[in-house]
Amino acid sequence: MIAEIAFPVPLRRTFYYRVKEEMLGAARPGARVLASFGPRKIIGMIIRLHDDSAVDLSGFKAIKSAETLLDSAPVFKDDIPAIAAWMQDRWNAPIGLAVENFFGQFMAEAFPPASASQDARPGAFLTDVQLPLLSASLVDITAKLSGFVGAPDKTGAAHLLVGPPQNGRYDIYLELVRKAVSGGGQVLCLVPDLNLIAPFEERLRTIFKPEALALWHSRLTPKQRREAWHGVRTGAVRVVVGARSAAFLPFKQLSLALIDEEQDDIYKAEEQEPNFHARDLVMRRALYHGTCVILASAAPSMEAYAGVEAGRFTWTDLPRPTLNRPKVTIIDMQSRRWEMISGPLGDKIKNAVDGKRQALVLAGRKGYASLAVCANCGWIKRCGRCRVPMGTKKEGDVSRFVCWRCGRQEPMPEVCPTCAGKVFRENGAGTQKVEAYLKKLLPGARVARFDGDVLKKSVKDARAVYEEFKKGEIDVLVGTRLLARGHDFPNLSVIGVVDSDAGLSAADFRASEKIFQTLFEAGSALFETQAPDPEFIVQTRQPSHYIFSVLPELDYLKFAKNELTARKDFFYPPFSELVRISFASFDLKAMTDFSEVVLAALDAPAGDEADAPTAEILGPMTFNDPKKTKVVREYYLIKLADQKSLAWCLGRLRTLKAPKTVKFKITADPYSFK
Repeated sequence: MIAEIAFPVPLRRTFYYRVKEEMLGAARPGARVLASFGPRKIIGMIIRLHDDSAVDLSGFKAIKSAETLLDSAPVFKDDIPAIAAWMQDRWNAPIGLAVENFFGQFMAEAFPPASASQDARPGAFLTDVQLPLLSASLVDITAKLSGFVGAPDKTGAAHLLVGPPQNGRYDIYLELVRKAVSGGGQVLCLVPDLNLIAPFEERLRTIFKPEALALWHSRLTPKQRREAWHGVRTGAVRVVVGARSAAFLPFKQLSLALIDEEQDDIYKAEEQEPNFHARDLVMRRALYHGTCVILASAAPSMEAYAGVEAGRFTWTDLPRPTLNRPKVTIIDMQSRRWEMISGPLGDKIKNAVDGKRQALVLAGRKGYASLAVCANCGWIKRCGRCRVPMGTKKEGDVSRFVCWRCGRQEPMPEVCPTCAGKVFRENGAGTQKVEAYLKKLLPGARVARFDGDVLKKSVKDARAVYEEFKKGEIDVLVGTRLLARGHDFPNLSVIGVVDSDAGLSAADFRASEKIFQTLFEAGSALFETQAPDPEFIVQTRQPSHYIFSVLPELDYLKFAKNELTARKDFFYPPFSELVRISFASFDLKAMTDFSEVVLAALDAPAGDEADAPTAEILGPMTFNDPKKTKVVREYYLIKLADQKSLAWCLGRLRTLKAPKTVKFKITADPYSFK
C-alpha cells in the first residue's frame, strides 16, 4: 500500500511512501508518521492511501517506506487531510504547512487518543453565579439563536447577529455559550484583537470554572499554550477565547463558534503562509462537527450579507435606541489641504471639553505620520521585508521609520538617499501627531492616546487608559479604529474622524466597505451616550464619494444593498473568486517575459483542458515608480466564477517556475492591494 504524505515544508505537493506490513492495520488518512525526508527524519500526515496498482510509480527509482506510525487513530475529529487540501485549493496554502498549523508546536509529539475528561458532567464546568436577567427583546433573540445550538447542522449555514456590543451582544453570547457547554459541547469565540479579549474573558470567568476556560493568542507562554492545546484536545477545556489561529485547535466536540466582529480583515492571514481566512476555515470545520456558527457585527462583511441575501444565512437585529441620534457632519478638506484638524472640528472638541463632556478623535494610523516624503524628489522609504511604504513614529524627539505590517523599524536618515535632499514632508496624520496637536490646541485638557502601540506595550496599561476615559478622567482620547467599535462612554459628546478617506483606494475594491464599516460603527456608538446633542464629524478630501452621501443616515442596509449591487455588476467577490499574481525584479525584460508566460497559461488552456474556465484578467497595476527605485513591481488581478475555477487557476499557476531574477507570488482571495 502507498501512502500520500504531506510534510511541514513550503511545498504545494505530497510525497509517496510505502506503508510497512506492520502498519497496515492502523494506517489511515489523518494519522501522523515519521519518515525520511532528504537527509533528515520528520513528521508528516497521511493525506490519502492507495493500492499499489492505483499509483503510477514508473518515474521513481525506489519508494521509501514510512518508518513509524505515531497515531493509532487520528488526533482530530474532523477530516484534517480534506481540510488541508481544500486550503490549498482555496488560498494556495502549502498543504504541509496547513497540516502543521493544526498541530503547531506539538506536530512531533506522541500522545494517547483523547479520552473523556475526568468529570464530563456539564455542571462540573459551571460556577453557581447566575447571569443577570435579559430584557424582553434580548430574551426573544436568545431563544431564537439557542434553537440552533446543539442541533447538528451539516448545511454550512451561519447566523448573523447584527448590532454593536453595547446593545446586548455579550449578554446573548453568555447565554449561548452556557447552553452549548451544558449540552456537553465546546465553544470557540474568535475576536479580532487582544483589546477585545479581556472584557469578554472577564464575563466568561464569572460563570465558568478556571480550568474550563482557555485563551489562545500570540502572547501566551509555551506552558500556557501547551495546557490550552491539550485541554481542548481532551475536552477538559470547554470554552476558548482567542485570535484567528484558534481556528486550528483540536476540538473534541465543537458545538458553538462565535466570530465577533466578523467583518474585520485581520481574520485573513496574508503575512506568511499558510494563507487562510479564519471565518471561512471555522465554517468549513463546522460542517464536520455540526456546529452552530454565529457571525456578529454592527456592519457585516459583504460576504456575510450576500449569504443572507442568498438565503444561506439568517439575520437577527439587536435592539437599537433611537432617542439620541447623533448629528452627522461631513467636512470637505480639499480647501484645507494643510490642516490636520479643521476649524469646525477643533471648535466642537473645545466646546465639549469646556462643557465638561468628552471627545473621541480617530486617526487612520498609529504612529506619527503615514509617510515621510522627500520634498525634492519624492523618495519614500519602503520596508525591505514587506516592500510597502513605511510610516513614521516618534520616541521623544527622535523620529523612526516603522512598517505597520511587520513592525520593522529603521532610523530616519538626515538626507535623502536618492537626491541628498534635507527636507522631508510628513504626509498624513498618525495618532501620535494628532495627540501632540490636541495637547497644544487644548492647554490644560487631559488628552491621551489609545492605539496598537499602547496595547503592544501593556494590555493592562491600555485597559487602564480605556477605563479612565470611561470614568471621565480623560477629556479627549485619540485612537485608531480599535476605538471605533464596542465602546460605552456615557459622557461622550463628539466623535471626530481626522482622515476618513486615508484608505480609499481605487485599487482595493473593498476600500469603500472598510471605511464605511469603521465610520458606521463609530457613529452608531453615539446612540448610547447620555450627553445631549451628540455630534459625529467626518473630515474627507473626497466628499463626492458615495459613502459620504449615505453616511449621514447611518443606514447600513442602504449602503450594503448599493455596494452588493456594484460588486455584482463589476464581477467582484462575493460574486467571483479573485487571485492576485505579483511580480518584482531588477530586470524589467525578464519580468515582462515571464509575466507573458503566466498570462498565456491562463488564457490558452492546453491539451485536454478545452473546457477550462474563463479567467478575466485586470492589469498590470504598477505600484512604485521605476524611475525612483531599481526594483520594478507590478501585479495582475484574475477574476474567476467559482471555487472550482479558482482551484484550476491555482493549479495552473503552481506549475510555473519563475526565473531566478524574478520574484513571483500568488495570493488567492487578497485583502491587501499595496
